[in-house]
Amino acid sequence: MGIETAILIASTLASVAGTVMQGQAQKKQANAQAQQALNEGAYQADAYKQQADKIRRAGKAQVGETTAALAGSGVKLGEGTPLELKKTIVQRSEEDALTAIMNGGRTSSAAAEQASIYGKAGDNAVKSSYLGAAKTVLGAAVDYNRGGWK
Repeated sequence: MGIETAILIASTLASVAGTVMQGQAQKKQANAQAQQALNEGAYQADAYKQQADKIRRAGKAQVGETTAALAGSGVKLGEGTPLELKKTIVQRSEEDALTAIMNGGRTSSAAAEQASIYGKAGDNAVKSSYLGAAKTVLGAAVDYNRGGWK
């Protein structure tokens, strides 16, 4: 084996290694993006839960204010319109809070789906790098069989 053959083999091996390393680097980047998407989804879900808590507190405060205003005007509180007002305020507050929680769940699900897409992209990058490396080796073998290495 001459120096030219050794150089061509080394060049092929370097190309193969570079191709595989590139795929691995792309997978590492995709995994980082996936984790970032999951983290963002979790942060958003937490923010929506906090929003739901604020909505519930605001609803309770509104019930208290309404009750105080009605009591101050001499209205009987345990029946009729005052009771219906209280029920309506509580119901609407809870509906708004649940909507916020559902939005958080949707955001979290979308982030998980995006993370999955990033993960698949990383896996595909590695597979592609292996195929590229195999192509390089096979191309070198064809060149050798044609007498390209002397």
